[in-house]
Amino acid sequence: MSLRICLAGNPNSGKTTLFNALTGSRQRVGNFAGVTVESKEGRYVKDKNVIITDLPGLYSLKAGSPDEEAVLGYLKNSPPDVIINVIDGTRLERSLYLTSELASLNIPMVLAVNMCDDLEKNGINLSAARLSELTGVPAVKISAKKRRHISALMERAIKGAALPSPKFTSTDPADFYKKAAEDIKKVIVKGETRAEKITRSIDGALMHRFFGIPIFAAVILCIYFLSFRLGGGAGDKIGGWFSSLSEIAFDWLIQVGAAEWAADLISNAVIKGVGTVLSFLPQMLVLFTLLALMEESGYAARAAFNTDRLFRSFGLGGKSMLPMILSCGCAVTGIMAARIIESEKERRMTVFLAPFMPCGAKTAVFGWFAYNVFNGSALAAASMYFLSIFVCAAGGKILSLFKSFGGGEGVFALEIPTLRMPSVKDVFMVLYNKTKDFIVRAGTVIFAVSVILWLLMNTGMGGYTAGNAAESFLCDIGSVLKYLFRPLGFGSWQAAVAVLSGSLAKEAVIETLTVCAENPAELFSNGYAAYSFMAFVLLSPPCVSAIAAARRELGSAKQTFYMMAFQTGCAYTVSLIINFAGIIATRFSGLILSAVIGIIIFTALVAALIKIRRACPGRCAHCVREEKCRRK
Repeated sequence: MSLRICLAGNPNSGKTTLFNALTGSRQRVGNFAGVTVESKEGRYVKDKNVIITDLPGLYSLKAGSPDEEAVLGYLKNSPPDVIINVIDGTRLERSLYLTSELASLNIPMVLAVNMCDDLEKNGINLSAARLSELTGVPAVKISAKKRRHISALMERAIKGAALPSPKFTSTDPADFYKKAAEDIKKVIVKGETRAEKITRSIDGALMHRFFGIPIFAAVILCIYFLSFRLGGGAGDKIGGWFSSLSEIAFDWLIQVGAAEWAADLISNAVIKGVGTVLSFLPQMLVLFTLLALMEESGYAARAAFNTDRLFRSFGLGGKSMLPMILSCGCAVTGIMAARIIESEKERRMTVFLAPFMPCGAKTAVFGWFAYNVFNGSALAAASMYFLSIFVCAAGGKILSLFKSFGGGEGVFALEIPTLRMPSVKDVFMVLYNKTKDFIVRAGTVIFAVSVILWLLMNTGMGGYTAGNAAESFLCDIGSVLKYLFRPLGFGSWQAAVAVLSGSLAKEAVIETLTVCAENPAELFSNGYAAYSFMAFVLLSPPCVSAIAAARRELGSAKQTFYMMAFQTGCAYTVSLIINFAGIIATRFSGLILSAVIGIIIFTALVAALIKIRRACPGRCAHCVREEKCRRK
């Protein structure tokens, strides 16, 4: 008979790290019954009869967001046999409030006091025995990151779980924290650890009111710069290898008697096309590694804190930041993360805006443009990140004007963890999952797009065109669409078709440009046109998978259509502005420079006059006596 164990705890308590250690790679993602909130489930590596479920991170069981409602319904309607409550030993008082709520459910429980290695490193002693007396349940000190005492924890969960003490349950947070503050003094002697002191001093700069955002911008720029410098050379070798393989395959197929069209399809459409996308795998590996380091070290939460102030000023709630951050990995994940937002209006707004963030597929497109069109400029690719933040903020302000949307109402409960050295294993798992997804998409979606593009490009009204693109169906389609994009600066049929294929998968943009043009960089008359194209790819509706996820979250085909129309309108408007600004800057650069200098001088003079006027109103004692005035 199977034993069902669930992991519950606050965000950033190490719960997911523990889950990965207990289940290894044998895990699956499912949904709670009746809702779309995801749960992770796996079997214990040492006993296949033990099923472990990883619940979403929560601060409280008071149902407000869909995540909280789903977890509370799961625990009440189909309770597990045992709850392993993962608590952060370095933040014991805060972590125990959720424990007190879990205690009221009368489900056998074990406390997993995580991060005990951080306590020991700083000479702090936590008594698990006294904590067990306080809560009435067994407590085991563990380190999920270093895999310490995990077997002992599972032994207690399987054999020694106990019902919590009724005295420990509490419904009033104020009463609980007042009593817990006294009880915890008996459990742990807590001072400021060495890691916390270092974190506090570093946070003075990372979370500074004025310097926090510039530091964040510099970090993002460095990440993209390193990804191009470290991965660019290897990518060229991979691209060259696939090109050589394509030529060898074409010659061999012709020699064995294959038709020319079949040889061209396999060599150019399949081998060379997929190879073009995979040539950016080294850059993606470096980029994914650096982003994972940023998240695992605790800096991602600080970046969210810095941008929260900006988002709130434009009508977005604080909880919208988490979906925005997750959308940088995949828009599907970011859209689904909007469930944590209690307000339906704010949740709808977040679903509309989250796809603006640059996901991994879009990043591949920006990397290709930066490397091939902008001479390896990291700034060209990194600026897309900041453009997305600006458009999200401006879009939130626009949407908040409508009755069906609303933002800035939710409370932003964000965990700011202690800065720590990232776990190599956790970083590797993030890198493995993202790389696997990138390769699978290149081998499936991009493969299908390559074949479809080749068929459309090599067939026309007269049949097989033998590579004469001007007579193909693809050229006919692009020739109709190109007039829509001519005001944006990229009025070629190849660029128009690339935008169309990007609606299936953003990586397909690269594939389309390389298949349809010998030198894709020549499709854009100048850098502004290429940058306008990048902005349109960034802001246009996401891939079909993300649109399907948005349809589930919005619960309405009508709202999904409005979302796509809003995103298309934003993409077109921003790209139009970029292109026209480029035209004006190119033709009237001297006039613009003179105007900017004149505006700066005029503004400085006005500001100085206002400052002087406010400093000396002309009614002080010196002015009345017509004496020398220091303030003047």
